[in-house]
Amino acid sequence: MSRFLKTKLYMALALVLSLASCSGDFEEINTNPNSPTEVPSTNILAYTIENFTANSFSTSAVCGGALGYANQVGKIQYPEESIYEFREGTFSSYFTTIYRNQQNLAVVMEQAEAEGATNMTAVAKTWSAYIWLIATDSWRDIPFTEALGATEGVLSPSYDEQEDIYPAVMDLLAEANDLFNEGASDDIGSGDLLFGGDTELWQKFANSLRLRMAIRLSNVEPATAKSVVEEIIASPSTYPIISSNDDNAYFHWLGANPYYEPFYSNKDISARDDHGMADVIIDQLKAFNDPRLPIYAHPAAADGEYRGVVVGDDQDNFTMSEISRIGARFRDEADGFSPFMNYAEVCFILAEASANGWATGTTAAEAYEAGITASMEENEVAADDIATYLTQSDIVYSDVDQIYLQKWISLFKNGHEAWAENRRTDVPLLSPAPDGSYSGHNRPPFRQPYPNTEYSLNTANIQTFWSKVDDRLWGQQMYWDTRTGVN
Repeated sequence: MSRFLKTKLYMALALVLSLASCSGDFEEINTNPNSPTEVPSTNILAYTIENFTANSFSTSAVCGGALGYANQVGKIQYPEESIYEFREGTFSSYFTTIYRNQQNLAVVMEQAEAEGATNMTAVAKTWSAYIWLIATDSWRDIPFTEALGATEGVLSPSYDEQEDIYPAVMDLLAEANDLFNEGASDDIGSGDLLFGGDTELWQKFANSLRLRMAIRLSNVEPATAKSVVEEIIASPSTYPIISSNDDNAYFHWLGANPYYEPFYSNKDISARDDHGMADVIIDQLKAFNDPRLPIYAHPAAADGEYRGVVVGDDQDNFTMSEISRIGARFRDEADGFSPFMNYAEVCFILAEASANGWATGTTAAEAYEAGITASMEENEVAADDIATYLTQSDIVYSDVDQIYLQKWISLFKNGHEAWAENRRTDVPLLSPAPDGSYSGHNRPPFRQPYPNTEYSLNTANIQTFWSKVDDRLWGQQMYWDTRTGVN
């Protein structure tokens, strides 16, 4: 996306924020003319995209959580989150972000449907589905059916189980696809900060997310998963999917105050140096002689070597100068990106589906190589280096665990998805924090902790679900997590 286009799109976001903050004299009827009760749908959409991304892909939410749980990034100072000592405000804010933006998207859908704005309705459904997916994959069982009922007087919403949330969210994505296929002409407007008003890219994102959810269910509902994958792949004109890196669903930040990429903002604006590369991913990249290593990571300042931190180390076993920092593409660019879904992931989904014997129009080996190639091309690895990598004996395709591992590598920075896939596949095999606050566990956390506000404000409804949680982060596994012997 060009800098000019990004600037133009962010103007919509600035407008909706300014509308929310204006003040003025009250008229006799106590109505503030500078605080409108209705805002254009496109402006609200802009707010939900920026606000959700800023909060859910911030360093506090993802580096201290999902990226750490996935052993891709670790804390090198102030290690509280890495050892499971969470600041309550961080995860309370993260939880609140989900529902604040879902409530706003409900307004977008209501206004769009009233106006007959079919494309806007489809976009809002797609974005809502994505946020619900992140939420249920983070906490498992959450308020869902009654979650947005405050205007109807539902102030203590009941909880829904993930088993019921997944099909409902997949239906939401299918509904969005059907709406896109109507070929409506309404303009999404300048509030589309993700795809710049391109409904085709939104439709590809919707169907690709449905593929993600289907493969997630492949071990618990294989017939459903197979049916969804084969339906989408059999009819590309009806169900277009992400088919190149040009289609990647990445939020590109403006790179000007206050819209800096969160990792950059943490390092260069807030002058923090709390995060380093995790040893698991560094060691894996080195073992494969992977050309993505110098792109994913900076060499350690002490000696120019690539070295990661053990996630959850108590800091007595390393010095900060010995640890590689997150690479320039992922942390050093003010107008960098926050990743939601990319072409490589779609390729690996098709590779796994093919390995399952499902009809995908490709083989597991072909899709697996396409996934590696897509990831490397996205990271600007030279074609000759890609070809050499693919011929290595430990890279040549032979079993599904290679798909899982390469997918995990390709998901670097997309902590939400890397963590979800690791919980599903157990590849690579990870250990909990060695200096963690809770003992007796043999894997990283299964879930995010419910915020204390749920215990105090929604006590009756959370009781049953709270009782299934162990040490706030373990206990009941995700519905799609079929691993045995884990705790």
